[in-house]
Amino acid sequence: MDLIFFGVGLGVIFIIILPLTFYLKEKKLRTVEDILESGNRYYSLNIFMMLHGLHHYGSVFLFDWYAKRYNLLSDRNKVSAQASILFKVYFVIFMLCALLMFSSTLFF
Repeated sequence: MDLIFFGVGLGVIFIIILPLTFYLKEKKLRTVEDILESGNRYYSLNIFMMLHGLHHYGSVFLFDWYAKRYNLLSDRNKVSAQASILFKVYFVIFMLCALLMFSSTLFF
């Protein structure tokens, strides 16, 4: 059972998350950075910062308290609805995959 959870989580990462990651980097990340970070592109420098940025913006779009913490609550409404939905979907799917993969260690 634990190997199934780990395999499903890893499979979803490679089949869904990886293509969505590169799509968001090429199409949406720079636009969101221009709006939320006033043109400063911290998260589109390299792949490691990009992954951190995708999780950061996913959290900003999902949670009000997180957006308020970084003073992005009013600016996140300026981002297009399609971009915010994609970041939310990315964040939720990634967290579910991580939960599946790490919960497999609980059933060992």
